[in-house]
Amino acid sequence: MEAYRDQYASIFRGGRGVTMIGISNDPPEEMASWMADADFPFVFATDIEGRTADSFGTGLRANAMVSRRTVIVVDPEGRISYTAFPFGAIDPMAYEELEAAIAAVATPLDEGEQQDREEETAPDAALLPAGDC
Repeated sequence: MEAYRDQYASIFRGGRGVTMIGISNDPPEEMASWMADADFPFVFATDIEGRTADSFGTGLRANAMVSRRTVIVVDPEGRISYTAFPFGAIDPMAYEELEAAIAAVATPLDEGEQQDREEETAPDAALLPAGDC
């Protein structure tokens, strides 16, 4: 999740026109503590019983942890427009594909927001490279 945080401005447009929700089956108290310590700029949801994972075909392992990290992009009309199952969390190309998938369906940025985004992702910026819901 730290890679998503570190690339939030570029991949998720700093939250402008994009909503990112991390879903985990960790207990809410444990997840809240971890979220605060890691300073994530996006929200999380708890799915202790794994119903969300099951509904997207991810499922749970015998130890009750999600079997594979999956990334799903939902367009503004509520349709799934991109799925990476499993998501290659250590593959830089996976993040490029995710950014392109988000750009294809995200609300367009106006000129000022586009300029702000370009400044945020400039090479000298301080960014690192790459429950029921």
